[in-house]
Amino acid sequence: MTEILHFAGFISGVKYRACLTAKLEKVDLERFDVNRSSVYGITQADEAEIAYSKWVLPKRTRSYPFARIYNIYNASKILTIIPVIKDEGKDGDLDKLQYSTISWMNLLNIYIVLGYYEDAERSQKKGQANKNKLTNQKFNNEFVKSQIQEILDYKQSALHWNKNLFEERFVRIFRQVLDAYKIISNRTGAQIHSQAGMEKYLQAVIGDFEEFKNLSLRGSQGASRREAITSHELEYLVDGMKATFAIENYLGGTYYLTPDEILHREERYVIQESKNSTKSTLLELSDIQDGLFKLILYSNIDSLQLNGLQVLFATRLKLTGKNIRDRIVLPCSLKAIESFLEKNSTVLSNKEQSIVKKLLLETQRNNNIEIEIRANN
Repeated sequence: MTEILHFAGFISGVKYRACLTAKLEKVDLERFDVNRSSVYGITQADEAEIAYSKWVLPKRTRSYPFARIYNIYNASKILTIIPVIKDEGKDGDLDKLQYSTISWMNLLNIYIVLGYYEDAERSQKKGQANKNKLTNQKFNNEFVKSQIQEILDYKQSALHWNKNLFEERFVRIFRQVLDAYKIISNRTGAQIHSQAGMEKYLQAVIGDFEEFKNLSLRGSQGASRREAITSHELEYLVDGMKATFAIENYLGGTYYLTPDEILHREERYVIQESKNSTKSTLLELSDIQDGLFKLILYSNIDSLQLNGLQVLFATRLKLTGKNIRDRIVLPCSLKAIESFLEKNSTVLSNKEQSIVKKLLLETQRNNNIEIEIRANN
């Protein structure tokens, strides 16, 4: 049976400089349409501006929302738009926002905009015409824009905004979401998931914010433990162990995290996110950005304990792909990276070589981060 380690840690603050970001397009808030605008960028009104990103569903693991946030993380003020619920029809998935996601955004000083889908179509894809599946879901754009305008005018922290948004508006918004899906179901003829469970979930939290937090965090903790014992086909694990993390911060929140693997090297543990490509030499940019975003949290841990004893640790992103020659661990000397790129000049494109150079810069600008690049054979 795979050994699972259970760590406890503390984060006092988060500092990070992203180097692999994309150019952000600007759009006036008046012309902003969450359904048509870029999935990340900058929106502005009058003299104020804010960087934004969009989630297409509340779940963190299916659509690379972290890669989108990574692209805007260097901005002075950032928000992210998250749907409260996404119901893809009775024969599809149902996801809802969890408090652990809100906690993660609080920790990283990211303002949350709660969105909901007000329109959708019944799926006509091959083999789905007779199934209860929804597609082409559209946000209520005005609802999203009104919150963005509020945040542009808001002078307090993201934590304060998120806390008030959740405590004062969440129940009402949650009910709006359920009503919107009833209307979508009636109009399209596609059955949705039973809302009895959703009502039960909501009733458990009305007037009791702490209970909701506990409900969702228990779910998050359970998910982290399940993930820790699951082997993913695309993970390239050699000798790593699985682990769960209970990370606390000065705000009193607890964050249950599950890195891909933990390595024990001499006197330290290496918290490692692993990304593997079976078809290309270097992974897609969004894959790399997703891994880097997760390292923001791990690299800012102030102290880490295992079984009550403090341990030394480092954080690492392991990138494995086809036909890579030799192995390199960043940060390293310019001579070492030039030698590595020379050996791989025939398998890495100019764009991919540029990415590797920016990854070196990322490890140089941020403390306690390593990036390993090597072949997956």
